[in-house]
Amino acid sequence: MAIERMSPVNPDEIGPEENLSEKEKAKRAQHRESLAEARREQGKESASQTILKWWRGDAHSHSQESTREGFGYVEGIYDEQEMLEYYKGLGMEFVCFAEHASKPGSPKRLTPESEISKSLLAQAERITKLNQERGGDIAALSGVEANIFFDGEELIIDVPDEVLSKLDLVIASRHVVADSMDRHMSIEKDPQSIKETLLMAAKNPRVDVIGHPDRYTRKDKEKSPEYWQEYWGIWPEILSEMAKQNKAFEINLNNQPSKKLVKMAAEAGVKFFINYDAHDFNQYKKEKTILSEEAELAKKKWAKGEPTAEDLAKLQEYKTDRLSSGPGVKAMVRLYRWIKRLESFGVTSDKVVNSSRENVLEFLGDKGKNNENLDYLRSLENK
Repeated sequence: MAIERMSPVNPDEIGPEENLSEKEKAKRAQHRESLAEARREQGKESASQTILKWWRGDAHSHSQESTREGFGYVEGIYDEQEMLEYYKGLGMEFVCFAEHASKPGSPKRLTPESEISKSLLAQAERITKLNQERGGDIAALSGVEANIFFDGEELIIDVPDEVLSKLDLVIASRHVVADSMDRHMSIEKDPQSIKETLLMAAKNPRVDVIGHPDRYTRKDKEKSPEYWQEYWGIWPEILSEMAKQNKAFEINLNNQPSKKLVKMAAEAGVKFFINYDAHDFNQYKKEKTILSEEAELAKKKWAKGEPTAEDLAKLQEYKTDRLSSGPGVKAMVRLYRWIKRLESFGVTSDKVVNSSRENVLEFLGDKGKNNENLDYLRSLENK
């Protein structure tokens, strides 16, 4: 069944502190200023100042477009306007909607005529219009998180070139593949296959970012010393090719990379994106509430195209709750720690592409990316 689009949350109810009373907002503001003043007296930046110097937009966010018909589970529940309003409230300068294409667990080759391809292109047009209507208060970029996989014996990216060429930003990622796809399972963690897939993505002119490069190997404790020797031996060539082709390495805060690998990437001169890979807001919040538990059941039914009116009302309540609260301490601490790690590896903020809107537009321009949306956003930068 088709997935029903949910009603948008009122923009006036969206913001990291909208669920707080005026008294509580003032109390928090005073606390932040006290901490900032203490840091200034020490001659140091506040944590907020550091974060905003390194992270001014998320290039890997999933809207409700990522919850595709036939997936049967949720990959995103918010629409573009809701997400733009939320990120604007955090002080962000841009957001990229890096939607899933074919199902990550069972990818397939798409054609330009497929419904998913049409959806990606329709969203790109919608995003261009959104930017023009909003006047650039926060920039929206169209994008995709494409799958890298073997189609039989052929190594491919699931989204056709005719579609990739019309999107602002392309992330290419390896994903765990279902057991039924034996060919994939047999090579999923083979070092030479990892090398082959990532080199293919690095050499693809449409790809901008390699998503969570080591997601499915970094915590594998069952491999032999010989395996790890071979595994670490593949990375110098991959990272060298990424630097040569101007491909960015994603530090995915939802699936954090090996510190050793990030250090190698820094030494190779590779650029970085720091992304949350957000499928929800405050997604690290572990404590369960009655609302969150009821919303989980409603989400499952919605993703299968089977929601009741009560389910949609519950999801509306849940969305409003999430959109009116902050990202959470854990999310910010995780981001801050990665910034400090990058600093310890000799990386400066300009090497993190999403440290500013100007930086990301320049990065895409250096890659020869030009379209109506990017041209419009660049025209705003030049005013």
